[in-house]
Amino acid sequence: MPPYQYSSVSESLLPDNGKLKQQIAEATGNDFNCCYQCGKCTAGCPAGNFMDNPPTRIMRLVQAGYIEEALKSDALWYCVGCQTCTARCPQNMDIAGTMDALRSLALESGIVSDDKAKKLVTAFHISFLNNVKKHGRLQELSLVNSYKLRTRSFLQDAGAGMTMIKEGKINILHSLSGRDDVKGKEQISAIFKASRTGKHLNVRKRKPKSASMITDGPVAITPGSTIGYYPGCSLTGTAKEYDISVRKMCGLLGIKLREIPDWNCCGATSAHATNHKLSVLLPARNQALADDAGMEFILTPCAACHNRQVTARKAILEDEELRHEVKEATGIEPTGRAEFIGVTQLLESLGEEAIRSRVTRPLSALRLACYYGCLLVRPLDDMRFDDPENPQKMESVVRALGANTVEWEFKIECCGAGHTLAQQGMVEDLTHSIAKNAANNGAEAFVVACPLCHANLDMRQESMRKRYGDLDPMPVYYISELVAIACGADPIEVAVGKHFVPALELLSKPSAP
Repeated sequence: MPPYQYSSVSESLLPDNGKLKQQIAEATGNDFNCCYQCGKCTAGCPAGNFMDNPPTRIMRLVQAGYIEEALKSDALWYCVGCQTCTARCPQNMDIAGTMDALRSLALESGIVSDDKAKKLVTAFHISFLNNVKKHGRLQELSLVNSYKLRTRSFLQDAGAGMTMIKEGKINILHSLSGRDDVKGKEQISAIFKASRTGKHLNVRKRKPKSASMITDGPVAITPGSTIGYYPGCSLTGTAKEYDISVRKMCGLLGIKLREIPDWNCCGATSAHATNHKLSVLLPARNQALADDAGMEFILTPCAACHNRQVTARKAILEDEELRHEVKEATGIEPTGRAEFIGVTQLLESLGEEAIRSRVTRPLSALRLACYYGCLLVRPLDDMRFDDPENPQKMESVVRALGANTVEWEFKIECCGAGHTLAQQGMVEDLTHSIAKNAANNGAEAFVVACPLCHANLDMRQESMRKRYGDLDPMPVYYISELVAIACGADPIEVAVGKHFVPALELLSKPSAP
């Protein structure tokens, strides 16, 4: 099977800036004439300080037809895909999508920045997608090995890697044996082939509109229900403790889980950052499998996986050609019946009173900063879960456990997301700002619902604290760990001891009277 690679340069892509601008408009649905350069996108961009051309300037370059200059921007390789710019645009422009489209076009055309960031980020994306193409699911050890060979960064995270192997988060034998590979590899191969050929996906034209703050109500799940389960790749490896605690939490709350049969990687950041069609087709296969299995709700603990699955489901419901293309690749036509939900959505559906009634060990000694990150709540039109600027639903759950929550300003700021390998310095800068704000507002620990957020705040915390020298250790808990512990599980049982920042001692503090 040939490796994943970007298409060779095409004559039609090189000389005609007008044609390139039209291609970007079609890929995003944007009418770039609607941008009036208000600057909100740049003001909220967590990576803006690292960019030569921050989002406002990128939009102006495209608007004015200076596409080649935009393609050569270092900014494309610092963008973290957090959707802040798109969420805050008063003209409803898909600015994050513009960055993705430019990045993809830069790789296809060969018109790219010479910045080191481009080399590192591209090495990560190629390693990631080659891995998924080969296995169907991400094998994290072989991903890291491939990335290190491409970048010669052999000593990066060597200590963290040994710790993960020791804690059973990385299973060398599984990586070598292919034991966890997807069985339907021919379907994965067909999806990768389809992503490089044929028509691009239909994208609706975007028009200026008033911002909507309408969210969906709780889904209908009650104790005793059996629901689908999509663990995603991280929860079978480096975020193993999240999977352990989710399963234990559901058992204590009376929820039975049934995994989607032969599920595959959703493509994560690497797909949507380089190939929009691939970023929809990969999660669309999971949708088809869930629909075919008769599932109604599928618990998706990873915020990034959840976001990709929700986006793909929306595209499936709107695009008949996409449904046909998925059927050609998988033999199953997705209906979009199955709905993917996050952990906090599941807890919301059960209700605060039902959760409170099962608490046997109130966590009243804890002062927690609820950290949502980017993709749990953005973009609102897709996620429809909580206020994208000041979400509160995680706090409601945490307070039902007896814990105390703090009011702070960085709960939706990006931690660096999937740039944890390729842009470690930037991740440390971003997580320092987040941790400093949480600590200044009285928090002694974080609660998260995303393995990427956990990795950046937990695994990267030691190097971040050494670099800045102004913070004490702050444990990082998955919300499922806290629910399970409050409902009677032993902290060791839900693998809290496997975190990088020691997290057991804080749980042993005597509860407040």
